[in-house]
Amino acid sequence: MAQRRVVVIGGGAVGLATAAHLTKMDPSLEVLVLEADHVGSGSSSRSVGVVETQYVGEFDIAVRAYGREFCDELAENEGLRFVRTGYVRLASQESDFKDYELSIKRQQDCGVFDARVLDVTEVEKLIPQISMNGRLGGLYGPSDGFLDGHLFCALLMEIVTRQGGKVLQNTKVVGIENSTDGAILIETTKGSFIADQVVNAAGGWARQIGDLLGAPVPLVPQLHSAALIQMSGPLDNMIPMVMDYVPGSGKAGLYFRFERADQLVAGLHIEEALDGAADPDTYPETGTPEFIGELAELISERLPGLPDGGISRAWSGIYPMTEDRSPYVGSHPANSKVKCALGAGGNGIQLSPAIGRAVAEEIILGKMPSLPDGNPWIASRLVSG
Repeated sequence: MAQRRVVVIGGGAVGLATAAHLTKMDPSLEVLVLEADHVGSGSSSRSVGVVETQYVGEFDIAVRAYGREFCDELAENEGLRFVRTGYVRLASQESDFKDYELSIKRQQDCGVFDARVLDVTEVEKLIPQISMNGRLGGLYGPSDGFLDGHLFCALLMEIVTRQGGKVLQNTKVVGIENSTDGAILIETTKGSFIADQVVNAAGGWARQIGDLLGAPVPLVPQLHSAALIQMSGPLDNMIPMVMDYVPGSGKAGLYFRFERADQLVAGLHIEEALDGAADPDTYPETGTPEFIGELAELISERLPGLPDGGISRAWSGIYPMTEDRSPYVGSHPANSKVKCALGAGGNGIQLSPAIGRAVAEEIILGKMPSLPDGNPWIASRLVSG
């Protein structure tokens, strides 16, 4: 029997982007998305929604450039609200500028031509409220921006449905087993479904789904928080997204972005692994006092020119992290009928188009031509893990 029935488990950005690519690339496929709650209700709706290309690695830039192109097209053709605030990655040492010049060249190779390096004075002109104490300048992408993760998922669901796919919400997977014809039987709270191939795009729950599928993934759901900064009055300028993190420092760095004229969204970024795993079903949904205190201190140091105000609310979400902090994408080595689309912790919105395209390619073409050979996402590395 031809493998025509594909079930995607997980209705977040990654799962829906996969379904959107599948239904566009091969309309004859029967594509079904199963979401335990409502679409985007997990990490996607709690994301700060940044889409940018200000990385240094060639692969990192390429997949993000595709993500931004994807969002640009949705903004132009589907009415997606993509707010182009720009993005600044601050430099903490002279060697950063060499990396940033390399980034600009690689971005140009991917069709992104407006990135440029800023010195201290140029950053201060762009962001008059900032203190550049300890920083030397930055890498600036004017066309980068942000979107609302929940609205992004809702639009992708609409596209999937329009292209012939189906999305079932409030449909939790409770059991999975092999059926007599070699396909996969998926038991849910709303009945049973048969799949020839299954995509594990369950975000923070991907480890549990992987175990049910007999295709385990060493995923660690980590808790991260963000906050809304309410100011007493509006700004005259649109503050770009700023990443103020020193790689390898072992300390969390500040990030912040424009939300509206009198509001910023801010949080703490760290690339080192955190201790412990969060339970995606029971984690605290508000920021801890420790998080709020640390964030408030860093905001006051880096943005002393903000109008009076403070943190009005904080929320938390799950970063589904892999052991090497790169997503698992493609066929699981323990079961080729299971495709991995998981582990994009903290980058799920902007990486979802590239992940979804690659998984759709493998299902339809048997290979992933959009990703280079030996790419760091390849799910076959689970063997060594």
